[in-house]
Amino acid sequence: MIPIDVKPSVRIDFMVDKTSNPSTVEEVRLSQACDVSLNTLADVFTRSYSNYFVPIKMDANSLSWLLSTQTIDLASSHVLYASDKPVGFIFISARGLSQRVAAMGVIPEHRGKGYGQMLLTHCIKHAAAMGVHRMVLEVIDENAHAISIYRQLGFEISRCLVGYERPVAAPSHDSDELPDEVDPRVVAKATVHEGAAGLPWQIASENWFATRPPSRAYTIDRSVFAIVSHVTDSTARLDAIVVPRAKRRKGWGRRMLNALYRLYPNRAWMVNAVIPEDLTNDFFLENGFQRHKIRQYEMVLRLDETSSRYPYEA
Repeated sequence: MIPIDVKPSVRIDFMVDKTSNPSTVEEVRLSQACDVSLNTLADVFTRSYSNYFVPIKMDANSLSWLLSTQTIDLASSHVLYASDKPVGFIFISARGLSQRVAAMGVIPEHRGKGYGQMLLTHCIKHAAAMGVHRMVLEVIDENAHAISIYRQLGFEISRCLVGYERPVAAPSHDSDELPDEVDPRVVAKATVHEGAAGLPWQIASENWFATRPPSRAYTIDRSVFAIVSHVTDSTARLDAIVVPRAKRRKGWGRRMLNALYRLYPNRAWMVNAVIPEDLTNDFFLENGFQRHKIRQYEMVLRLDETSSRYPYEA
């Protein structure tokens, strides 16, 4: 591989060994994701995650929703081509002077060639050249190979993130209460004022400002707030629940859960593994949830050595 001169909008071409024979090489190039169609991005995403811990199938519509809700910057994101075919990608989210690796993958038949590390290394250099201070990513704790690569690139584990799940829950018969729907920005503002300090990127207040349908936001008497997404006939995902400090430990969180069970009956509930291990653990367990088997490590790379703050903090 020849050295790469990193510039914000340059198209990069370079060569890597295809076999142990030095006379055999494979042409590899990187293109900014903004130069690639949504259908191509969705296809390489789906193929890259086809045999992952959690397989994901993506189409252009679902990818468009992901890009907008996760504030993904396509100019900072890249697609890797080998012999002129897309074989890997990396999506970078941007907020102020911080970035997050929102998704990254290489299709199975092209793994083991260093392409993933190549993508991430380029994005780190690109971020540094642009003046970004910090990068953050999440990785499943059982993915030892990926963790090792991230450590080599300077990322450090900052904390463990956990998720929760609950089988089909029947609402309490004490009330027929239903939540009122509100604009997700109402929940975002509540999180700004009432959320815990230093929340991870995916549940920080900035995240909820980008929320849009089909996700839905709810409140009960403006005293508790929630965001629900990925509702199917049998499942639903609880993305956020916010109770103002003055109203905590007074049953408001439980009231919201019961109201949601009533609004979306006969569904199993999931909370993604984005919750700090020491945050709200008792709340979910006391309300019938169990820890999900999937855990993630949050890893941080500080490009600005003068700062010791987490990348999701302003």
